[in-house]
Amino acid sequence: MHVHPAIARLRAEPAPQPLVDAALAGWRAGAGVAALTEALAAYDAGAPLAGEARLAALLAEPDAARALVAAVIDPLAAALTAEPLAQPAIGFSARPGLARIRLIERERAALSLAVFAPRAPMQPGSVLFEDGEAHELVLQGEGEAACYRLVDGGLMQTPLACAPGTRLTRGGTHDARQILGVTRPLLLLQLTREAANPSPSREVALPSGQLIGTISASKRASQQMMALGVLGALGHRAGLEPMAALARDRSAERDGRWEALRQVLGLDARTGMALLAALAQAGEEDALAAPAARLRADLLAAQPELAMLETA
Repeated sequence: MHVHPAIARLRAEPAPQPLVDAALAGWRAGAGVAALTEALAAYDAGAPLAGEARLAALLAEPDAARALVAAVIDPLAAALTAEPLAQPAIGFSARPGLARIRLIERERAALSLAVFAPRAPMQPGSVLFEDGEAHELVLQGEGEAACYRLVDGGLMQTPLACAPGTRLTRGGTHDARQILGVTRPLLLLQLTREAANPSPSREVALPSGQLIGTISASKRASQQMMALGVLGALGHRAGLEPMAALARDRSAERDGRWEALRQVLGLDARTGMALLAALAQAGEEDALAAPAARLRADLLAAQPELAMLETA
């Protein structure tokens, strides 16, 4: 049986990717990268970008940014050519049209390299506003982007041509950006910082600025939503009371409360209608009161007999 030399090497050597590991270790040990890592830790802790001179300079000087990227990509690419089955110990993600490498990470903050593949210009129907901060510098390529800002009068949209040296900045839940088209592959250096307690993301229709929906930015809330869906799909009636208690808990996230109400209605109409009626009458201080009242009115209009269940 023929065994490819690369496979044999993986089986025989205790360190299957010494060249790749050495390339990354050598880059990370450099004085410049160590200083950037320290600055990123301070930025993660809440320091403003303007107060971290090394990070700020990196995003203001394309030549310095390119040098940083080349210092890691060039030796890593050479090492991967020699060790094609290696798995570099560095964050990486990809989806159609976009690949991202996380060069340095510190909890909520990250310095990343993103590549957008060529694609024809598009006109999206909506834009997502997410909590957090992002600073981007175009290193190579050409494309079209749009920056958006939510203001009292509605939605402001600013077109932006992307070329080497272009900077894009957004912060908080009122700013967003989209890459609309790519003429030549866009290479961006990205500095991002997630919010400590992120507000829900908002999807807004274009160009009207009308709110389409909200998405929880909390990992715990997302896990809770998934758990509620599973309990409902399984018909787990033992979860009725805990879910009803969550729906009544005004300190919980609005989306989680609403999902709990939906699952209670699906599991037990009597318990669900009684809960819905109570929430609808809770008053303006409860964020679920108005949508619960609308849902109750719709259900009773479609099936008047449900009113008999509300006294349960």
